[in-house]
Amino acid sequence: WKGVGTLATTEVDNSVPAPGAVYKGLAIGFDGVADHLYVANFRFGTVDVFNSDFSQGASFTDPKVAAGYAPFNVQTLNGVLYVTFAKQDADRHDDVAGRGHGFVDAFDLHGNLLARLISHGRLNSPWGLAIAPASFGRLAGDLLVGNFGDGHINAYTLDKGNFRAELRDVVTGSPITIDGLWALRVGNGGPAPNGGDPNAVYFTAGINGEQDGLFGTITNAGS
Repeated sequence: WKGVGTLATTEVDNSVPAPGAVYKGLAIGFDGVADHLYVANFRFGTVDVFNSDFSQGASFTDPKVAAGYAPFNVQTLNGVLYVTFAKQDADRHDDVAGRGHGFVDAFDLHGNLLARLISHGRLNSPWGLAIAPASFGRLAGDLLVGNFGDGHINAYTLDKGNFRAELRDVVTGSPITIDGLWALRVGNGGPAPNGGDPNAVYFTAGINGEQDGLFGTITNAGS
């Protein structure tokens, strides 16, 4: 990977010929041999894999996912590649929000399906993924799944995807709801200014119909 410089360059352009790829999320992972870039190709329903010089290799998906669903985001957590699936619109360009619209799978870094963790239920165009930090009390170590569709964050067991709880505001008791919720990331505890609080879950969101941006943190106020 190019580790220096501030000038952005296009390394891969699969947008043509039309209709081209629609990439919604990406992750980096080491498969035991080399680093790879894993990219959620929402239009064509695959996770595309690129090597360190951006040459495209194989693609993979869950062959048993319901028709009309496609990879929406990918995230490497503890050496496992988690893939969220959302419902496609007619153009296969954007998601169709709605309660129950989604799946979450776990793959190894070679693209082999390990498990279907979550199907439908509280999922609503799931995108953000993180493992809850130790400070999250009884939810510590659970898989946090953020819904782009309704802005809610739900916790599931990491091994079997069993629902545990919905994150709620300690003052109002209402579900935490973040308009246009995108990424979830636990702070790495590194030195300022590049580190982050290891007891906090950081989030980004495209508020006001993705016309504006929001960056914030969620911490546990009690277990």
